[in-house]
Amino acid sequence: MNARACYVLAAALCAAALATPLWGFAMSAPQYPDETLHLQIARTGIVGDVHEVETLQQYIGVRFPSDLPELVWAIRSIAALAALLLIAAFFGRQRIGHWYRVGCAALVVVFLIAAAAAVQARLYRVGHERDKNAPIRAVRNFTPPLVGPVKVGNFTVWSFPHVGGVLLVGAAAFSIFGSRKRAVA
Repeated sequence: MNARACYVLAAALCAAALATPLWGFAMSAPQYPDETLHLQIARTGIVGDVHEVETLQQYIGVRFPSDLPELVWAIRSIAALAALLLIAAFFGRQRIGHWYRVGCAALVVVFLIAAAAAVQARLYRVGHERDKNAPIRAVRNFTPPLVGPVKVGNFTVWSFPHVGGVLLVGAAAFSIFGSRKRAVA
């Protein structure tokens, strides 16, 4: 696969990520064995079992995030990355074209790191900036991991990259791979 194909594919993966959920959460508890609550972070905000999760979180004092400013810059960045990657596909074999492609690959990786840091910071705030007057006070402050489970009261909460997040990692991989290939003249 040549550099052009890698970058066209990376751009397409970035664009597709905008149409799918980026991150997901699943909540389960022993007293609800047949029911798992799901939330997804999508381009439009938080979707899924929002009402049910909001209701449950009130009991332990978690303020459900209704406004996600991080999502605004992330969506704009993903759209910009898709455009930059598509432009990179059509740069020629010159040295400047190679460095532009390397720069694009670096930007995708930097974006993924910055997005992961923003998500982890938000997860920390959700578990630590809680209402002190909540009905159930026995639950300690918590920080869900970026990927994996955490026990919150009697619930196990899983955090994981959703389809859009996986597509962005794929875009990073193809852009890195493409930066190491020769461009088509």
